[in-house]
Amino acid sequence: MKLRVFCDFDGTVAQNDVGNLVFTTFGDKDHWWKLVKEWEQGKLEGREMWRKQAAISRMTPSQLNDFAATQAIDPTFPAFVEFCKSRRFPVYVVSDGMDAYISRILKHNGLDDLIVLSNHMDVSSTGILQVEFPYYENGCGACANCKGLHVTKETKPGETSIYIGDGYSDKCALAIADITFAKDDLLSYCREKDFPCRPYRNFEQVQKELEELLNDDQK
Repeated sequence: MKLRVFCDFDGTVAQNDVGNLVFTTFGDKDHWWKLVKEWEQGKLEGREMWRKQAAISRMTPSQLNDFAATQAIDPTFPAFVEFCKSRRFPVYVVSDGMDAYISRILKHNGLDDLIVLSNHMDVSSTGILQVEFPYYENGCGACANCKGLHVTKETKPGETSIYIGDGYSDKCALAIADITFAKDDLLSYCREKDFPCRPYRNFEQVQKELEELLNDDQK
């Protein structure tokens, strides 16, 4: 069995929802949560949520570097990546968040060779933020970066796609991925909508279940 693995970042690879923390730390906290609520209710399109908050937020590259260095990842994620690499299973980090903090956190943890498919944020030396959405045009139209798009586009014939996530921005991957691992808000959504999924707590558990899946496939 050949697997292709797609991992959400905020709250999945990273222990915290770093996107929320970035924009509540360097922007207007109340404004941010108002935008998030409107997005979750379908009243605000994903790109506009990011644009409106970026417009009133300020951070320098140095500030973002320092902030990113404080953000922990799931401690079992590096071993999971090695498990996948040893079997030549590609691993993607797919996020509706911003590459500016994702790339810094991955690099800080020695994981900067992973493929990252996310929105783009430029952080200027004056603190001005510019956000771009390179994958929006081919997506669902609601997400700034539709994760279902990437699962569809990247998975090759004969491969089994694995999706690992925790939140509302992962919903578009549910109907596309062959196997979904879900926790927190995504798990609640799957149970509410009767989507098949496998509950998980960390990447160690995901790895064990994939090992069992591979063993069963060889029998």
